This record gives sequence, C-alpha cells and structure tokens, in this order.
Amino acid sequence: MSTKRSRLVFTFLLLLILSGGLVWFMVHSYDHVPQFRSLFTVSDSPVYGSVGPESEATLAMKADFTARVSMWIFIFITLLQMAALWVGYVVVNAIAGSPDPVKLKLRSLDNAEIFFDVPLYFGLFGTVSAFLVMTFSPQSSRLIAYSSTLIGIVFSLFLRLILQYPLRRRLVREDALSGEGEIK
Repeated sequence: MSTKRSRLVFTFLLLLILSGGLVWFMVHSYDHVPQFRSLFTVSDSPVYGSVGPESEATLAMKADFTARVSMWIFIFITLLQMAALWVGYVVVNAIAGSPDPVKLKLRSLDNAEIFFDVPLYFGLFGTVSAFLVMTFSPQSSRLIAYSSTLIGIVFSLFLRLILQYPLRRRLVREDALSGEGEIK
C-alpha cells in the first residue's frame, strides 16, 4: 500500500475511532453524570391542572426522551462536521499529491473551495435544527445552536489555515520559481 493511501486509511480509521469515542462519551456521560444530563434536559416546569398518580412517571419519561433526542441531534451534527473535516483533508491531500502541473493544482485548489465551507454549512444546519428542538427544550436548543456553529467555524478555519493556506503558498511559490507563470 502506498504511503499516501495508508495515510488516508489511517486518517479514516482515526475519524472512526474519534466518532465512536464521541458517541460513547456522550451516551456514557448522559447516563452517568447528572450535570451533563442537565445540559439536555428540560427544566422542571410546573404542570397545570390535575395530575394522576402515574402522570409523574409519564412526564419524566417524556422529559428523558426529549433530552435523549436533543443529545442525538447534537451527536449527529458533530459527526457530520467531523466527516466534512475528513473529506476536506482528503481533497487537499489529493490535490497536493497529484502529478498535475502547478497551475492545474492551483486551479483545482480554487475549485475545492466548497469543501472548506462545508463544516460551516453543517453548523448552520445545526443551528436551524436547534430551532426545531426549541419547541420542547429551549436549553438544549441553545447548546446545539451555539456548539454546532462553533465547531463549524473551528473546523473550517482548520481546513483553511492548516491545510489550504500552506499548500496554496507552496504552489504559488513553485509557480513563480518555475517561470511557468507570472505572479499576479
């Protein structure tokens, strides 16, 4: 297996391990850490009208169900953003490792701009999803909205500053030094 291919397989396996770790951490923390669970639970609101003897258990089950749904929405959005980060990594590595001329690599990097914004779009998706959650849990809705936006910004910045910029800088330098093109 080539070094490039083994690096992609390694990053994919790392992504799977991190994703599985995230899911395990979230579910385990929800089940065993009351402070963590309180991030997703609906605050105790008063119940108006008469309440039967089994109503408290039903209300508690409903609150737990909505909290778990909120947590799974958060996990899903975070996993989407992790996948977008990995795809961006794969695209940048494919461009960097291609045997194409420098000018074509620069154009390919320009064409790949969308991959650097996908985590932001998934963050926006998380914010919109949070509005749906707001109907049954305003507290977890804010958590989902703010954190999905923040994760999207951080992942997009990582793709641009750590992966895209150094490659673009190297390619522009190679292009200028090779005499193939003019510096614009």
